Amino acid sequence: MRFMGDAPLKGTAEHEVVGSFLKVKKHTHSFSVSEYFLLLIGEFTLMRDEAYCQLLKQLTANTSSKPDSCQRGWRLLYILTAFHRCSEVLKPFLLKYLQQASRSAGAQYQGIAKACEQNLKKTFQYGGRVVSPNSMELKAMMAGRSSKRQLFLFPGGVERHVKIKTCSVALEVIEELCYEMGLHRLEAMEEYAVFLVTNRGQNVRPLNKHEYILDVATEAELVDTNYSFWFRRVVWTQQLKFDNELCVAMHYNQILPDYRKGLLQILPHGKVSDQQFHQISKLAALQHKAKDIVFIPSVHELSEYIAAALFKMQPPQQWVNMVTQHMQQVQTLSPHQARAQFLGFYHGCRQTKQTKTQTGTNLTY
Repeated sequence: MRFMGDAPLKGTAEHEVVGSFLKVKKHTHSFSVSEYFLLLIGEFTLMRDEAYCQLLKQLTANTSSKPDSCQRGWRLLYILTAFHRCSEVLKPFLLKYLQQASRSAGAQYQGIAKACEQNLKKTFQYGGRVVSPNSMELKAMMAGRSSKRQLFLFPGGVERHVKIKTCSVALEVIEELCYEMGLHRLEAMEEYAVFLVTNRGQNVRPLNKHEYILDVATEAELVDTNYSFWFRRVVWTQQLKFDNELCVAMHYNQILPDYRKGLLQILPHGKVSDQQFHQISKLAALQHKAKDIVFIPSVHELSEYIAAALFKMQPPQQWVNMVTQHMQQVQTLSPHQARAQFLGFYHGCRQTKQTKTQTGTNLTY
């Protein structure tokens, strides 16, 4: 009633009232009876049902003189459905109420009623939000804003923004980013993950696919305001797709640092054949063309394209001569085509090496 404007706030800010409404933990300092009643919602299922019933009563038989009382009540219900599930007994009645409100012709609050229904279903599916929203998120929800654009970084610093709603979970982000890469099969999506990165990359942790993005963001802000979300491939069993530029760039940028460090080379007995020298040279030429550079690479550039331990195996000028030959072959390629050929050629070379030798040495430099 306080939030809906039907009772005085008594010096309490609006977001503090909502925060108390959602509190999970017990408090030692004193509260009024009504405040303590609301604090218990997060701890006891019956109290949550009571909160839902009282709120629905306020919405159904709203006689308030405040013009925005009902609207604010719906916004409070939107918040409640995102954080706390009702009992299984109340669930069918609550869903029916929300469905009727969202589908009734000419109903004033169809949109938010549908959003409440979606929140409630997700709360039952994923458990509900567990981190109290910060003041900024609460103020946004109370103002009717239920989404934000969140930045996700692909390998190589490629930026993608995803529309995050109150109840968006990591799985939905993965699905959306995979769709953008042209990946629609569930088996393919299962090979990707979202990571939370804090302390300038010193702390990296994968998100559980059922974690709420805004829960993670709220906690991360307390540790590092410059936190970021990364999107990476973590399992490599599905075939690569070469027809989608974002997909190719993502995989190219992810494997390139490890390739240049020599972490991905598999060589029998640690030796390099003439054929392998030419393969490495072609991969260097493709890297150069992927940067959309038409000039012959310098010795310094080649030392970046080729793992240090391999680069030392023949004179620098010999590398320049070999790469120059391959540059003539890749001259007509676009950067996207060069990246795609790098992935395909490297993948083919790696598979050939793995099938030819059972005693391959995985070189790490």
